[in-house]
Amino acid sequence: MSETASFIKVAQDVVLEPSFHGALSLLGLSFVNDVVGIFPFALALAGQLFFLKEAFTLALSMKLLVFVAIPVGIGSSFGSIPLYLIAYFGGKPAINKLQKYVKFSWKDIERVQQTFKGTWYDEVIFLLLRCVPVLPSMPLDVAAGIFRMSFMPFFVLTVAGSIVRMMLTLLVVGLGMHGLSQF
Repeated sequence: MSETASFIKVAQDVVLEPSFHGALSLLGLSFVNDVVGIFPFALALAGQLFFLKEAFTLALSMKLLVFVAIPVGIGSSFGSIPLYLIAYFGGKPAINKLQKYVKFSWKDIERVQQTFKGTWYDEVIFLLLRCVPVLPSMPLDVAAGIFRMSFMPFFVLTVAGSIVRMMLTLLVVGLGMHGLSQF
């Protein structure tokens, strides 16, 4: 219980008072969270805006972009690499062996693979899926590896999509809380 309380305190400090030191902490925490897949990290961080005592301003949103969204996006992207590599090099045997952990089967992958043609807009779809705040990243990491997506597009699109996802989550929660505080 005390670990949860200390995490909440650290998350509040990092989000409500963004700084370079907090950004480094977020980079490491988001890496670990993406490797292990503990909980919806973006929602846990954005939830700290409920405790915001001042207005949600453009200046605060820029600080959140630089000191929260970018470090979380980069950390999450590095955390996505192990699953991508397992899927890329392991393929069907790895998915069948890890099926109970990843919560999908090889048949699910074959079903999804039929919709992709290997063209440039597949990468656009991948980026858009990365930007959606409520979608977990684990299936996207595995799908990119299984579909043999090149590493550099995978990594760059994962960084960009993760940053956008974190910023969208922060903006929705921050602006929502600011709007609620007006009543």
